[in-house]
Amino acid sequence: MKADLDVRLIQNFMDVIILRLLKENQRTSGYDLIKYFHHKFHMLVSSGTVYSMLYSLERQGLIEGKSDGRRRVYKVTEHGEEFFNEICITGQRNQTVFMSIFSNT
Repeated sequence: MKADLDVRLIQNFMDVIILRLLKENQRTSGYDLIKYFHHKFHMLVSSGTVYSMLYSLERQGLIEGKSDGRRRVYKVTEHGEEFFNEICITGQRNQTVFMSIFSNT
């Protein structure tokens, strides 16, 4: 049951996870992201899932991709940086609410 919830959280926040990783590593490929999810979260994410998310983020203007030899690498745009910063602020508020749900007071 715990593993199912972990996978669900990761899938629901995959766009945020990708933005965070691209913010730190500006020339990341889809294959790099697949390896990251496997090593960090011990889950295999299909290439279709990752590339679909990358294309969606690119269409939204949050990331941009360019060819680097035989692979396509991605980086966060200025709009993506602003969006990620808003997510961080919202995340802090949500963490407070989430903690209050489970507190005894």
